[in-house]
Amino acid sequence: MAKIPQGPMGPFIGRLGTAVGFLWKGRAVARAYVKEIRYPNTVRQQAERDWFVAMVRMAAAARPALLLGMRHTAADAQMTEGNRFVYRNKRCFSTQGGRVEVDYHNLVIAEGPAAQVYFSGASVYSDNILTVSYESLATQTRARGSDEVYVWVYNAAERRGFLAAPARRRDRQISLALPSGWQASDLHLYGFTLDRDGRPSLSAYIPIVQPEASEDDAPQNDTVHAPYDSNQNNDITDAPLAGFDLPPT
Repeated sequence: MAKIPQGPMGPFIGRLGTAVGFLWKGRAVARAYVKEIRYPNTVRQQAERDWFVAMVRMAAAARPALLLGMRHTAADAQMTEGNRFVYRNKRCFSTQGGRVEVDYHNLVIAEGPAAQVYFSGASVYSDNILTVSYESLATQTRARGSDEVYVWVYNAAERRGFLAAPARRRDRQISLALPSGWQASDLHLYGFTLDRDGRPSLSAYIPIVQPEASEDDAPQNDTVHAPYDSNQNNDITDAPLAGFDLPPT
């Protein structure tokens, strides 16, 4: 029911027929009345919601990586990095039998013109250290040894992830400590580079080729990269990490 505080010739507040009156920035305005929208809880509607929620949750988990890997294309498209991730990867998410299936191998978390590296694979050792090996491609004439190489690790079981502080292209490997309790079978890894101008490369999926690698095969490198922190200096640490707690999502 509408109220007309200043008489029949004055503005009204509330619903009046098919219109609704209200004050906006001190001015009396009106808009069309919209009936309450009810969302039917059908199987198909629920599947659509689950599909969208799965994408948004993964975008939230990947936020540190997306801020580096998708900031340029997101800015060009005039959208946030999270929205760019959803738009770019929506075909990688599908619903099958009431469950959301994710095509992890084709997900993209970074896109840009920087020169890529070839990620040959990752190994997980008994002390929960994960090592990723990579090499520069001979055809990449724009590559520089000082380019930064990033690895984002996603735990599908816990729906949480973290971005490791960068290594250099010339290092040819990056090692990082996994949080306690993380299993190699639950992990999905993605790598990308940043050139000296801050431009990213297209990300690549990194396979875990040795989920239970022997200590005898471990690379002779005691450098372990800490989780990336955009507010701090992300130089690599000299001592292995025993593990760390991730912030709640």
